[in-house]
Amino acid sequence: MLLTVATRGGRCVDGPCGSTLVVDRDGRVHYAAKPPNELGMLAPELLTELSEVITATDFAELVTHRFNGQCPTDYDGQEIVFEFATADGVQRIASCEVEVDYESVLFSTVREAVGAFMPLPIE
Repeated sequence: MLLTVATRGGRCVDGPCGSTLVVDRDGRVHYAAKPPNELGMLAPELLTELSEVITATDFAELVTHRFNGQCPTDYDGQEIVFEFATADGVQRIASCEVEVDYESVLFSTVREAVGAFMPLPIE
């Protein structure tokens, strides 16, 4: 995998809501849940851009921006957890732990890549 975007929290008919979207290194996009889970493919140029942005991101600096608000899961909203595959291993960014800047290069590229499959917040 290159990227996963998981949502968790909120209330659904059968209990807590949640899903995990996976972008594989070959550009395949699918849900981690049982089949059918295939959603499509990223365009090659978008896959390249996403890979390059992930490689260029300073995750050590990114996680220093701690989230100080109230987690949306406290009031039936959802937390978003991103996992990025890097040369240093998987980098995890949870929206209730790290202040996610959806306008940054990293997250705007993620939003562009997965937005057709899973809408993400704009801010």
